[in-house]
Amino acid sequence: MSNNLLGVDIGASNIKIVELKETKSGFAVKNIFLARTPASTVVDGSVIDHGAVSKVISDTIAHAKGIQKDAALAIHGADVIVKKLKLPWNGKGNFQETFLWSAEQYMGISAERASFDAQLISFDMERQIAETVLAAASKDKIADLLTAASQSGLEPIVVDIEALALVNLITQFKGAQGHVNAIIDIGHDAVRIIFYENGHVDSITTIFKGGKFMAEDLAKDMEIDPEKAEDILRDTEAMDSDADAQAAAMAYGSSIGSEIETAIEVYMQEKGKEPIDFYACGAVSYVSEVLSNIETSMGVSVSHIDPFKYIEIPANLRPIVDASGAGTFAVAAGLAMRKS
Repeated sequence: MSNNLLGVDIGASNIKIVELKETKSGFAVKNIFLARTPASTVVDGSVIDHGAVSKVISDTIAHAKGIQKDAALAIHGADVIVKKLKLPWNGKGNFQETFLWSAEQYMGISAERASFDAQLISFDMERQIAETVLAAASKDKIADLLTAASQSGLEPIVVDIEALALVNLITQFKGAQGHVNAIIDIGHDAVRIIFYENGHVDSITTIFKGGKFMAEDLAKDMEIDPEKAEDILRDTEAMDSDADAQAAAMAYGSSIGSEIETAIEVYMQEKGKEPIDFYACGAVSYVSEVLSNIETSMGVSVSHIDPFKYIEIPANLRPIVDASGAGTFAVAAGLAMRKS
């Protein structure tokens, strides 16, 4: 019998780990952890310091009895590409094998530098056209991720693309909605807008203006170091009483909201489709004033992704989720649904 993998989301700000077990009604949380990523050890999805990251992971799960060591990992960054395309195909042979021979021309990255994958969505036999989602990721980035996980004592089984894990998570519970939606993933280094339709990624737009830029602005205003500024932004009580921090969060939310709105307009012009529902995830989206100002700039309502509306979580583990926001664990929860 196959088991659920341990979902491990290694971010530049936090490392999120989720272990699920299947129940009669779906899934329940068995273990959940959140640990601070050492500064500058993960940059744009690349693990720079394997030893430091692996130590955090091993220390975090050290006292979890019977925890699953077979793991699913997530990868993202500028050198991770996802495209939804219509390609000529005669329907003969294995589609993935056929695609891999010509992947470079569609993805704009060489086979020497990247690993490729393809998912067939549909095939029109009459027109001999295949609709597919193509993915490419840097081999070096994958190798660094695998090294850090292995050094921590985990056994990496799956490396998934973060955007696909998020879309799969939402589709698992909401079904393959027949319209375009958008996920706004607000990370430490960048904001990724994931447009998806019928349970498949359609396009990804990256804005290199993540939460660290808000912390850097606050650090300059208060004449403190950026790590201290990040601590203030993470502290709900401090945010309630710190006018400088509130102003920094409001300014960041308004600014990034305008850039997100522009990215959505570009998508609509290029694709001729309009997103209906908007979701947000990532720890930065829970910083006071950020999401509300994004909504104001965009003129739409944005809901947080909450995996634990659908996944049971024991009362003793709920404070971990409440402290940082349920959507912080969205990628890790999506990964934790993968089977060994």
